[in-house]
Amino acid sequence: MNDRYDSIREPYQQRILSADSHILEQPDLWTSRMDTKWRDRAPRIESLDETGDYFVIDGMRPRPLAFEGPMADLKAEGIEIPKPKGYRYDESIRPGCYDPDERMKDQDIDGVAGELIYPGLGLFMALAPDPDYQLAACQTYNNWLAEFCGAYPQRLKGMAILPTVGDLGAAADEAERAQKLGLTGVTLPVVVPDRPYNLAEWDTLWERLQALKMPCALHVGGGQETFGRFRGPGAGAIIVCGGRFDFNITLQQVIWGGAPERFPTMKWVLTEGGIGWIAAALEYADQQWSAGAEWMDPRLPQPPSFYFKRNFAATFEDDRAGVLTRDFVHADTLLWGSDYPHTEGVWPFSRKQIAYDFAGIADADTRKMVHDNAVSIFGFPAN
Repeated sequence: MNDRYDSIREPYQQRILSADSHILEQPDLWTSRMDTKWRDRAPRIESLDETGDYFVIDGMRPRPLAFEGPMADLKAEGIEIPKPKGYRYDESIRPGCYDPDERMKDQDIDGVAGELIYPGLGLFMALAPDPDYQLAACQTYNNWLAEFCGAYPQRLKGMAILPTVGDLGAAADEAERAQKLGLTGVTLPVVVPDRPYNLAEWDTLWERLQALKMPCALHVGGGQETFGRFRGPGAGAIIVCGGRFDFNITLQQVIWGGAPERFPTMKWVLTEGGIGWIAAALEYADQQWSAGAEWMDPRLPQPPSFYFKRNFAATFEDDRAGVLTRDFVHADTLLWGSDYPHTEGVWPFSRKQIAYDFAGIADADTRKMVHDNAVSIFGFPAN
């Protein structure tokens, strides 16, 4: 047993849905499925040296496997995570990461009735510089994800990945194709350094997604090379802890760029960025809007908090501070997720984590954040 949860005697008892969970793609997903012209460059998992397995994507440095799955078992056993790399796919990955039947067993252990599924390696596809390669890799992943979720369509809702380089019309076409495959929404990296989200060129995609009624998740990681971004003592902690707040820049880009004003029924979801920072960010943005500064162009008709409450949602897994600020951002915008099987995830203690984070919170608000909002935004069955 994990000592952290020993004191929580009464886990949350009602039905819960995870708005942020992940798979870990099979090592040969792209090498076996992509068109033969890409096989030599296809994304893959391989052993590069004695330090363990790595994700390899054309155009980016190899990424250690460790953070994407092996640590789930360690956390479940209450074992302190010993190292950031040195793990092998075949030796350390839970079958529930890539096998839908095994996944159902893991989620039954955790008491999770349904999950919104995000990628593992696929999160980092946006770093590939070749537009044709990136689109082909996204299409391959989306085909496989549709098969994976199709095994249990009432419990597994898949989020397609889209290319971020090249023609955004091609990204919009892929979103439409993914919807026809049965996928629920799309995901983009929270940061695209060379193509920030305040640029009007993104309207090509937002317009199509709004028409398709497909939510767009802006997910932590993937859009920038985080490893090597900081150096010196504590670099790893700086990356993990500081990078979460990239979400505020992205939130401000989308809102101040005017996209929610132009696309009033579009839904953006800030995924795996926590929620405790949102109230302060919106309060400050509203203050600046109220001041009417001349440098604000365009001048938004409504304050930023208006657009957040209407057009945004945000996910969290362990964020008591955020739950306590729910009245400032509206409980209808917040969604809990287990983040299975990642390092910051709470599997297999999700019900105990909810009992802790939501202690003293009104039942109606709790149910919105752990169930109802996922039903209304992503189409899970209500019961």
